[in-house]
Amino acid sequence: MGSLEDKIKAKAIEAGYESCGIIEASLFEEFLVQLNTRSTLFPHAGPFYDRLRRLANPKESIEWAKSIIVCLRRYDRYKIPEGLERFVGKVFLVDSRLSYSKEYAGTVEFEQFLDGIGLKAIKNAAPARWSAVKAGLGKFRNNNFVYTKRGSWNWIDTWVIDKQMEYEIPIDDARFACPDSCNRCIKACPTAALSDSLTMDGTCCIAHLSCAANLLPSENLRDKMGTWLYGCDVCQNVCPANSGTWQENEKFPEPSRLKDIITLEDLFLMDEETYWAKVQPRFWYISKDDIWQWKCNALRAMANMDSPKYEKYFIRALADHNENVREIASWAQNKAK
Repeated sequence: MGSLEDKIKAKAIEAGYESCGIIEASLFEEFLVQLNTRSTLFPHAGPFYDRLRRLANPKESIEWAKSIIVCLRRYDRYKIPEGLERFVGKVFLVDSRLSYSKEYAGTVEFEQFLDGIGLKAIKNAAPARWSAVKAGLGKFRNNNFVYTKRGSWNWIDTWVIDKQMEYEIPIDDARFACPDSCNRCIKACPTAALSDSLTMDGTCCIAHLSCAANLLPSENLRDKMGTWLYGCDVCQNVCPANSGTWQENEKFPEPSRLKDIITLEDLFLMDEETYWAKVQPRFWYISKDDIWQWKCNALRAMANMDSPKYEKYFIRALADHNENVREIASWAQNKAK
């Protein structure tokens, strides 16, 4: 019949994951070292990294934690709607957490299996990338993403469970060796958030600034953020190890066509009803009350794409009731002059 570990891994594959590993729920020392290093290099980002420390030792926050199940799936099977790749990070365009995706159904099926075999489990209470590397599912490259031999377009889920198990053999080297001469991801990072290999100032990352910061990016970063509205793929797009890896052989299910939602004009002009019904449920990192952030992102993208063309929107935004929208509008209008 096989061991319990084998059954768990087989079920993960059946549920749509590409690989699965099981590791001990012990202290992630390397993860803590990374957090400490980044907090030292970027003192202003200390609070940002302090919030992640709770993940470093699952046993401290979950008294019954014994093991961690790690599952990895690729999300590069989907066709990206034309034109959206410069606005939204691909992982968000094919988000496996959306209830109408087959990946979501597979995750639910896997969790029901864990419950059915009597395991207590808490999802995503461990550092996902470090868990995947410890489990031997992939390795880090310079841009901090976990790579398999088929690239970095990977989604990782973890479950802390209450049972001691047989664990994967630890790997000696956590990294795929990027060529010494290759620093494309570092050179390409628009905001210099990625300034060295395996180093990151998360507070300057476009993915954070565009959808998780809940504040306006500083004026010196707005030009550099380009047209990104929600997430960023630059460091993955330029990586040679990702060349030719995106498969694009399936269409991601959509209740509403994304190309009808994600246009700069429509995002700026949308009313709250449209936002609550179509945009926020799809891109929930920006909260239901923060429609202003989408408007600001749209105005910034307009200014960076073709500021004279969109000047009428900047003028209109100067009268917006939200002060953040007015501030971005003023900045954008100055670019149009």
